[in-house]
Amino acid sequence: MTTEPSPAAEEPSLPDDVWELFANDSERAIRLSAPKEPSARARIVARRLREEDERAAEAEPRRWGRRRQERPHTPSQAATAWRPDNRPPRQPLSPSVRRLRALLGIMLVAAVVLVVLSPGRAWSWFSG
Repeated sequence: MTTEPSPAAEEPSLPDDVWELFANDSERAIRLSAPKEPSARARIVARRLREEDERAAEAEPRRWGRRRQERPHTPSQAATAWRPDNRPPRQPLSPSVRRLRALLGIMLVAAVVLVVLSPGRAWSWFSG
């Protein structure tokens, strides 16, 4: 048997600085690709907002004969307070105001159609 060391054991195939660079790059890539868990504060805020939305949904009056419509998720007022355009949200119109607007719109459309179809007759009504 020979006691001579093998040539591979004497000299590494890559220098140490190359191996160190490889190890650092691998660690950095692992850290960047690892999933990030939200902070405790973020979890608490998300839970509080979810509970506020649930309470608001439960507080809405239910109407008989109509199915409850699913509303799109909207952030609460507290969550929107940081936005630069922190105007107060508009209150939804009452059903009577919506009906009045719809009636006025229908009347306006009918008047425009009347003027377009027979402008002479419409003009005679206005001029007397």
